[in-house]
Amino acid sequence: MGELIDEEDCEVCVPFDQEWIFTYGDLVTLLLCFFILLFATCVYETRKFKAVAESFKPLPPGSPFMQEGRDSVVEQISKEVEQTELGDDTRVTIEEKGVVVSFAASATFEPGSTKLTPEATKEMARFSRLVFLLPNRLQVEGHTDNQPVQKQWGSAWELSGARASRVARFFIDNGMDPKKLTVKGFGSTRPKFNNDSPTQRRRNNRVEVIVLPPVQK
Repeated sequence: MGELIDEEDCEVCVPFDQEWIFTYGDLVTLLLCFFILLFATCVYETRKFKAVAESFKPLPPGSPFMQEGRDSVVEQISKEVEQTELGDDTRVTIEEKGVVVSFAASATFEPGSTKLTPEATKEMARFSRLVFLLPNRLQVEGHTDNQPVQKQWGSAWELSGARASRVARFFIDNGMDPKKLTVKGFGSTRPKFNNDSPTQRRRNNRVEVIVLPPVQK
């Protein structure tokens, strides 16, 4: 069994004076953790934006957005919506199902009816000129809050479906191919917010126009 030797008597022992290596090792470990988190975030965003890009391919030949060097269709829709009289009552979001343009029913329809307001008629016409340029199919969805509807509608299903159909018919009357449109009514079954306040119920009471991704062949 060997004997312990005092460092002063050891001919091959070299004092360790490189304490900086410990700080360096800790720094490398922290950087590795940071880049792993960064990479994970980038992968998520890449998938998200790839899905958005796929929803707008291919653009129609000779699209003015390409010829005039204008912004992407998503940005163009967002800018147009912000500049309209319904800007505060309209939202453009990107979801898994496609690009969703949500119109508040309180600003789009007369109370308790499917009749478009004069402002909505004008702004829907402007909006339709944007989506007409796309080869994508559109899905129009009607949604309500959890409040009782007028007796003439029977239920929220009828009201939401009738409002979605009214918007779709407006698009058709303005030149859209009916084959590109799908209409759905969900009543109050798919709220985006809790129906705890008038403001949240107002946001749930809406019609959504969804630009669907192209069907993969």
